[in-house]
Order: sequence, then C-alpha cells, then structure tokens
Amino acid sequence: MNGVWLETLQKIIDSDLVSKPRNLLIKELLNNQMQIDMHNPILSVIERKLGYRFMFREAWWIMDGRNDVESIKDYSKAISSFSDDGFYFKGAYGPRVVDQLHYVVDSLIDDINTRQAVLTIWRANPRASKDIPCTISIQWLIRDYKIHCIDNMRSSDIWLGVPYDVFNFTMLTGCIMLLLREKGLHDLKLGNLYLNAGSRHLYENNFESAIDVLNKPFARSYKEFDPYEFDSPLELKHYLKALSEKDVVELNKYKSKFGRDLICV
Repeated sequence: MNGVWLETLQKIIDSDLVSKPRNLLIKELLNNQMQIDMHNPILSVIERKLGYRFMFREAWWIMDGRNDVESIKDYSKAISSFSDDGFYFKGAYGPRVVDQLHYVVDSLIDDINTRQAVLTIWRANPRASKDIPCTISIQWLIRDYKIHCIDNMRSSDIWLGVPYDVFNFTMLTGCIMLLLREKGLHDLKLGNLYLNAGSRHLYENNFESAIDVLNKPFARSYKEFDPYEFDSPLELKHYLKALSEKDVVELNKYKSKFGRDLICV
C-alpha cells in the first residue's frame, strides 16, 4: 500500500491535468488503476498522520450495515457535514453491502469461476445530496485460488479517500473469505485489490501537505492481514470495533484480546 500510494501521489503532483469540479481546483489522473496486495492494506506513512481509529471504525460501520451519524461522528471532525439531515447518510455503503453480500458469497459458491459476484453501490438517478457515493461497483473474482477485489469508482481522492477505501474493501474481502469458509470453501488466499478510478485526484488545499509527505516518505511496518486468523466474520467485525475504541493504538506494542498484534499503528 505504501509504495503504490506514494507513487500515485507523485504522479498526481506531477500531472498537468487540472480541473475545477464544484469550483475546487484539483490535479488529477484519468482512468487510473492502483493495484495493491491485500496482505498489506494499511497506509502507514508517518507524515500522512492518518486517523486510524476512524479507519477501523468506518470498516466496522460498513460491515455492520450502518448509515447513522451517531455511531461514527466522534471519530471524524468532518464526517457529519456530509449528512443531509444530521442523522443519516444517503450514500452510506453499509446498507448496500449488507443487502448484497450474501448474493456475492452464493455466486462464488455456485461457481468458483463466476464473473457475476458483483455488488453495486451506485444507484440510478441519485437525487441531490451532500453524500453521493464515490464507488460504483465492487466485484470479486477467484483465480488460482486467490480472491481478488475490483473496485470501480467515479471519483477517488488520493489524500482523503484512498487510504480508507483500500482498508475497507480489504476488510470486506476478508469477511467474504470467512463466509465462504463457513460454506465449505477453504484455503483461499488473499489476492490483489484493483482500485479503478475515472478521476484520481488531489485537491489544492492538500498540495503542500502532499509534497511534505513525498519529501519524508517514512513508514512504520506492521503485521500482514490474514483473514483466517479470525474464527468468523463476526469476530473480525468485533475486532475492528474494539480497535476503534482504543484511546491509543500503537504498532506492535499492544496484544489484542485475540492474541494478535494490532494490524496497524
């Protein structure tokens, strides 16, 4: 994750393609793909100063099928501003994911080579809202007994969105692997996440911070993600929730109640 993210960030900084959607200046890459090994889904570049408690919370929030402001608002200063009514998010992934996840699993069980294991986030004719989903669809393919995730996005903010998206889609893939195991499909391996974006961009107000990060590309190491260390999708979900509720999350210094190192700083 670290290397792919830094490389893409540099390409955007170097890009001559500039536009102003919603009258906000951005640099962007069109039709961009990031390929990430899902064993290493966490951006741990120190200078980026990610909100890891929010990262864990959002992953749990999506997997729990939530769209409420109350259960996530304390983990991000800005997130409440994307709710139209102050109570719910119209573009929340959680309800869509929970509604379609078992279809994805059943499709893969019925035919391990299927190309129909697709979950749709985008809805036709969305109404005006502060919260229009960036993701259009997520697809899972099993090839050579590796499960790959292909995420198609209309828009992808390299600074604010990508670090969290990569983690969320990887956790969803882990959840699917555990559900498949419960149905008798064992010993799958994590493959790649292909993060495809119509526009991969960086907003002007993040230009200076991005350059600072590229000048100090130092990162912490962390334990690789292995879904099979969890007994069930529910245990994975509870683990993410528990991590989000820690006051301090330190890399490789805290043993979880499951007996594993924390997967992230």
